[in-house]
Amino acid sequence: MVDSGPMSAGFREVLKQLDDAGELLRLPKTVDARHVSALMAQAPQATFFEQIDGYPDWRMAGALVSTRKRLALAMGCPEAAIATTFERGVQRPIEPRLVERAPCQEVVWTGDDVDLTRIPIPMMHVKDGGPYISATVVVAKDPEYGRNVGSYRLMYRTPRETGIDLVSSSDMRVYYQRALDAGRPLEIAVAIGTHPYELLAASYKAPIAVDEFAIAGGLHGAPVDLVRCRTVDLEVPANAELVLEGELLPMGWTADEGPFGEFSHITGEVKWNPIFRVRAITHRRDPIFYVLQMPWENDWLAAPVIEAAGLQALRIASVEPVAIRAPVGGCCYWTLVASIKKRPGEGKNALLALLSVAEVKLAIVTDDDIDIYDPDDLDWAMTFRVQADQDVLVVSGARGKHIDPSVRAAALGKGGLPTTAKLGIDATIPEGVPRSHYERLRYFAKDAVRLEDYR
Repeated sequence: MVDSGPMSAGFREVLKQLDDAGELLRLPKTVDARHVSALMAQAPQATFFEQIDGYPDWRMAGALVSTRKRLALAMGCPEAAIATTFERGVQRPIEPRLVERAPCQEVVWTGDDVDLTRIPIPMMHVKDGGPYISATVVVAKDPEYGRNVGSYRLMYRTPRETGIDLVSSSDMRVYYQRALDAGRPLEIAVAIGTHPYELLAASYKAPIAVDEFAIAGGLHGAPVDLVRCRTVDLEVPANAELVLEGELLPMGWTADEGPFGEFSHITGEVKWNPIFRVRAITHRRDPIFYVLQMPWENDWLAAPVIEAAGLQALRIASVEPVAIRAPVGGCCYWTLVASIKKRPGEGKNALLALLSVAEVKLAIVTDDDIDIYDPDDLDWAMTFRVQADQDVLVVSGARGKHIDPSVRAAALGKGGLPTTAKLGIDATIPEGVPRSHYERLRYFAKDAVRLEDYR
């Protein structure tokens, strides 16, 4: 259905939200695109660059959701509610709607005009293999499974080609492999500068036949506006800042890609990846290039996805969660900590559920009297409620991720998929130990006297 109603919220609405909350730093002086990552790293707020040296038509912005606070602002919820807010959106998908005209196609480059050097693609980290586009919403279609949306980094190679990171297990990798087996390229479109909801939906590990744009609609509480691409049979967010249209070449995992400063906070290794050839570039008349700040924006965008998946896994296992946290020390991806209302045996059941989530490799479960946001309280629970021979689970041979150096992915060869071991710690009160044995000390007469009365 084609609709010409009001456009759904996008990238610029988030910039305004941050500005209104005092969380956006505007820099009016001309900036070299190679320096934006270093400047963002020094800024306490999201950063908006109003003038880019050599690119008079472009502006740049980044670090929009580099903290839990800014992510919550973009999601319109309290910081503690990002997981439940995301979960509600996933449970109430809204199908996207098609529009005829879109801001992302105000300027169209095709043929000889296609040139990635006309875009201020930044150098981000020492040792990166080249300039990178990091804030991507990548769209593809499969004849059987339909539309898929994911987020994959692109490394500049030539004015018309980039690498694309497809080494890890994903639906997009499945789509590409199916096209490769058929000896044909896979058409894709890459939108840059969208609302974080589109990035969150793209990061969510939905079943392969689920349209992530419907999940983004559930997060918005309204349909995502899509527009048909100019040169490929795909649709992209109409209010994106920039769109690249083209195809993944049917050459497999054969081109060097990387290194790159990963969301694991580590400089990754060179990988073998496919090539993306660009056919068309479309953008707004006054485009803003979105630089996803690594690792922090990637980490915090993972948090609601992983936390919501953990909540869902616990509920499926008939365990009642109280709180859940994907700590930034685990990059909001590899570690989950949860407190539960425990019945006998549910500490272990909860661990098994949490360890089933994506590439989570460490899970810790506590009772509901523990504040899982307080590292000292969590350490206390692990010290006095854990016996290593009874309360620690190790699962070998589970799905891993390349950017974890401990999986030794370099030994796998081109296109190989790593495995990992998973660790679970049951820090709930052991079975058979009365809860009264964990009664915290209380100071005598604490409620009867006030220190300020004695100053």
